[in-house]
Amino acid sequence: MTVSVLGIRHHGPGSARSVVAELERVRPAIVLIEGPSDADPLLGLAEDPGMVPPVALLAYDTATPRISAFWPFAVFSPEWQALRWAAAHEVPVRFCDLPAGAFLTTPRARKSDEPQSETTEDEDERPDPFQHVRDDPIGMLATAAGYDDPERWWDDVIEARLDGQSPFEALSEAMAELRDEIAPAPGG
Repeated sequence: MTVSVLGIRHHGPGSARSVVAELERVRPAIVLIEGPSDADPLLGLAEDPGMVPPVALLAYDTATPRISAFWPFAVFSPEWQALRWAAAHEVPVRFCDLPAGAFLTTPRARKSDEPQSETTEDEDERPDPFQHVRDDPIGMLATAAGYDDPERWWDDVIEARLDGQSPFEALSEAMAELRDEIAPAPGG
């Protein structure tokens, strides 16, 4: 079995075109889309011709409705295009994130429910030499390519791309290199 990851940063027409072209090339047996796994029963609504973006999934805490999360879809959203592609090709589609409730947990509740770390305060306060890579891997790739603006790099490499070539293999390889850079040494 082959797994293809189509890394997307923006809702944009170039990203959407690239996703559709890659789905046409790969012809997957199932499509997994970023979104809350407990919303899978709603995915079939995308097949209805009357369902026209912009649309969004909204999840909220019924006890405190201001605690909410949403997942927007526009015509040019790569996720929407993947949903429509899957429907048109009768391919199963699922969301692949944690359930919505995981996004609605308040920071205070998370801290009190999480198991306490066995690290000391000194270990917790040590600077992470790779935090910049974790915080902005696209920025790191843009810098390596000679760009001072990660958004301009993404626009040039993905959004403005009209050559029909898939950017996903190169993006996956570049991200793998960054992961290798920050991975702890064996036994360390």
